[in-house]
Amino acid sequence: MSASPPVYRVARVRFERPRPAESLRGPAEDWAAACRDAGLVPWGAFAGLLGLRTDEAFLVAAGEGAGWQLPPFDRAAVTEQADFAPTVRPVEPVPQHTPGVYVFRTFEIAPADLEPFVRLSAEAWESFEHGPGYRAEPRALLRRDADPGAVAMLLITWYDSLESWERSRTPPPAARENFQRRAALTRWALPIATRLL
Repeated sequence: MSASPPVYRVARVRFERPRPAESLRGPAEDWAAACRDAGLVPWGAFAGLLGLRTDEAFLVAAGEGAGWQLPPFDRAAVTEQADFAPTVRPVEPVPQHTPGVYVFRTFEIAPADLEPFVRLSAEAWESFEHGPGYRAEPRALLRRDADPGAVAMLLITWYDSLESWERSRTPPPAARENFQRRAALTRWALPIATRLL
């Protein structure tokens, strides 16, 4: 990767019919290899747990510039994709390998609220990641210009289990205060729970 920030391409793909996650692991490895052959970083392939259709998955790859193509995934068609820029995380694109739950949470905010949104997130994580009773780590906070007057933020957070995700809804006080202030900047949010393939 060059010194300029990489582009993170997030794609939703759809299969002809629902496929068990176990049957997608081989194709996910093939897709990751095709990404590497193309000079891209295969950040991850994710099957749905909650909020994603049973015949869909997410693919995330990183590359230089915007002129590259996402390698095809076995018997899947891209239904939508978007390019994002990193904010405070990730510092560099590294493939995800930790088993567990990855929650994709999309937010829409006003452009003027971008800096405080990112700052409040980063400050909240300082205590959120060490909260009692759960294991969690925000892995990415990405941004893209959406409609005029709007910025889309994509937060991808790892949890060791769905139970941890539920328990993390009651974070330490410092994190909770920052999350509440961040929520006041949010027009809407949509979480989707997935698991890494």
